Amino acid sequence: MIKSLASAFHGLLSRLPWCGRVYLGLLHHLTAGLPLFRRQQVLNSLSSADWGILKLPAREVSLAGDVKLWLHPHQGEFDFEAVLGGKLSYEHEVFDFLDGVISRYDAVVDIGANVGVFTCWFGKRMQGRGKVYAFDPSRKVFGRLLENVERNDLDNVQVFNCAVGKDSGFAIFTEPEGHLTNGSLVESFARQFSQTVKKSAVTVIGADQLSTLLADHQRVLVKIDTEGFEAVVLEALAPVLSRWRPDLVIEVLPEFEAELNGVKILSELGYQAHSITPEGLQRTGRITATHWRDCFLSVEKGS
Repeated sequence: MIKSLASAFHGLLSRLPWCGRVYLGLLHHLTAGLPLFRRQQVLNSLSSADWGILKLPAREVSLAGDVKLWLHPHQGEFDFEAVLGGKLSYEHEVFDFLDGVISRYDAVVDIGANVGVFTCWFGKRMQGRGKVYAFDPSRKVFGRLLENVERNDLDNVQVFNCAVGKDSGFAIFTEPEGHLTNGSLVESFARQFSQTVKKSAVTVIGADQLSTLLADHQRVLVKIDTEGFEAVVLEALAPVLSRWRPDLVIEVLPEFEAELNGVKILSELGYQAHSITPEGLQRTGRITATHWRDCFLSVEKGS
């Protein structure tokens, strides 16, 4: 009964733009202190209504390491949770893990940065001691990435509206309708989410060009979340991997697990794979797609 009433209430407000804007603007005050499951119930109810193209103001959210960020929420995307303010639950196990190791690095390369939740967190945690280089080829996503970086006043973050691949040039990027976070250079992957897709030519830089950015850095972390294009990026990164031996955080999707394990440079350099879980790292021996989708790879001492 309560669920139905809440959905009806939000449906009504969504048809009254001025009221909806005021309500969503005040909602973070109303939900402050709610337990996680209640927050999720409120978010589910909000998501059931169509708020149209209502532009929502940035909200301050909390992430691992007591980092506070300003994020612009967008309905239908993972960042919509920011409308509630408070602690962001998005990929909490990855943020918790990274919080324990981020002090090791003086540079982070975020390939497939999307709207910049990780990019901005890296930037906050590395202020005064390190740089963050973020890449995303989607024009719309990049606009949101840039907006979030600027809202958080991160002068140690540089963002680039391009993909990272084998060779510099152009490629066709496919974005499924209604699934902005699942745009990919692998068309078959993007079409899993919608048969209505937008194709556009995007700029690609050869991964070897990252050497210019990293020339003055010693300890590097590379995060890769490219919706099925991860193996291509890793192969292209061979010169960077050989020179810097960076630690890697990679999203692993089941259908691309075999491709990732076939990247020879990883075994040649002695990279060891671990799944990132809420309980910490679990050594897997190979890159493995689990319920917890992200994998940490590093070259152990002596390799």
